[in-house]
Amino acid sequence: MRLLSRYGDGWLYPVFGLLIWIFNKEGAAFIIPAALIAFPIEILLQLALKFSFRRNRPCLDIPEVVGLVSLPEHYGFPSGHTAGAFVIATLIGTLYPGFLIPGYILGLLVGLSRIYNGVHYPGDVLAGVFLGIGAARLSLIILY
Repeated sequence: MRLLSRYGDGWLYPVFGLLIWIFNKEGAAFIIPAALIAFPIEILLQLALKFSFRRNRPCLDIPEVVGLVSLPEHYGFPSGHTAGAFVIATLIGTLYPGFLIPGYILGLLVGLSRIYNGVHYPGDVLAGVFLGIGAARLSLIILY
């Protein structure tokens, strides 16, 4: 679960862009600009929501819940890890439709890992799903 949670850190996302650029330059011309718009939208909205709602994480609210991973910031709503995973899944799934469902399953696993690791409530993860898909779709609307 910690490894799944680390996937949502975003360190692997540029690798996907590089692989797409190596094997499909036309696809890279589609997905890289979309990602460069979608991720800032997702991050700005995520931070605005975090500091508007100021919802503590379960491991900070409930004594019996232990946080198994480090906290990127104090507030947990929405889940940025989940949102990022859904941004990349939506963009790659738009370019390669066969990867949409597996990408969304991976995104859900990231979200579940965040709940398991004690750093998010289910509602945080659900909000992250909608935020990630929405940011990706908005970037596609802006560009195309």
